[in-house]
Amino acid sequence: MKFILSFILLLYTSFGCLAQTDEDALTVRVLAMDTSVDIARRFCEKIAELAPGYNIAFIDNEKRYLVRYVYKNEKNESLRLDYGFDMVGNEEGKGPKKAVVDYQRISADLPIMTKIYNFLFNANVTPETIMSISTQGSPVNFMGKTFEYSLMPDDYDPGYWVLTFRK
Repeated sequence: MKFILSFILLLYTSFGCLAQTDEDALTVRVLAMDTSVDIARRFCEKIAELAPGYNIAFIDNEKRYLVRYVYKNEKNESLRLDYGFDMVGNEEGKGPKKAVVDYQRISADLPIMTKIYNFLFNANVTPETIMSISTQGSPVNFMGKTFEYSLMPDDYDPGYWVLTFRK
């Protein structure tokens, strides 16, 4: 009897720990994760609106299951938005497969990344303070699901930052 009560108590407390972890994660207002490529395209267009003076330079879809939108301004600074997707069928394995977004990456200079971060997370950080909240592999909530996100300086482009979301 003691074993059963101990087991139930352990089970009860472990569920509390799981719920606590989800509550500690940041919440994102808008993403294209677990949606269609059409919504991902609209997401890219919406994010580009946060970067005045940037215009679409090209769209690269040469790599399988990966699309990159590149926006440039007069100074040749860039805003890159990537999304990856996988072809997913229904549970029975019948019918056509559909493209579902499972990866998003945004690369921009620090002032633009700050605007994007504030928009996505409904935050109010400055370019000076965004550097202190950089993270790699942290949980984030979106539409009741937990994803992983990273916010790091870009190793290849000094002054640029990369915000990544993945399953």
